[in-house]
Amino acid sequence: MDEATGTPAARSTRGAADVTDHQFEIVELEAPRRAEAARVLAEAFLDDPAWVAIGPRREPSRRHLLTRYYNVLVGEALRWGGPNWCAISAGAVAGVALTYADGLRFPPPRATLREAPPFLPVGPGPSLRGAYVDFVMKRAHPRDAHVLLWYLAARPDIQRQGVGRALLDRVRAGAQRAGLPIYLDTTKPQNVGYYRSHGYSNIGEARLVRGARVWFMWHDGRADPDGAEVTTGQGVSGGR
Repeated sequence: MDEATGTPAARSTRGAADVTDHQFEIVELEAPRRAEAARVLAEAFLDDPAWVAIGPRREPSRRHLLTRYYNVLVGEALRWGGPNWCAISAGAVAGVALTYADGLRFPPPRATLREAPPFLPVGPGPSLRGAYVDFVMKRAHPRDAHVLLWYLAARPDIQRQGVGRALLDRVRAGAQRAGLPIYLDTTKPQNVGYYRSHGYSNIGEARLVRGARVWFMWHDGRADPDGAEVTTGQGVSGGR
């Protein structure tokens, strides 16, 4: 992995696949792209089973909640986490990876207070369901040293074009240099096989709400096989 120093061009690596007729590059996510990264995450997770279960049921309301919520989370990752990466295509964010190089430092300080306000306009139901989902995920969080892949997402219109794989490769390269394994969770059952193809092992699962489930996955930090596009997230709720 390149050092996160110098100009954006010096921090980037060119992607191997075309995205909307443009090559993409992986660069460090910086504060000016916070809102754009939040929108990408919101669109990628709009139909995620956990978020559909948490609510609200109406898609416009859920999109509004997710956009506000992920704006908070991107801000937390920029301040307390990292390195954080984004894929840029035609000048726009095409994918996002939020990480904690020291996964034992997650969650960030005062996370509950910071993440609760986006839930207030949608009422107590989503807030309570979100708090429970968050509790389940945090209870499963590893106590051993690791890199936390908190969120990985690609814009829905360009998924399966190599963006997620390139972001995964960048995260894995950092874990290799640090000599640490990688931990993530996913609430999409089809993603379990995808991550296995990248060398992750399923180390557990749990029930969430309204029939949704979460799978906990672990990578030893070494190289893995080829794979395809995916979205994943740790802590999709707001009530931490």
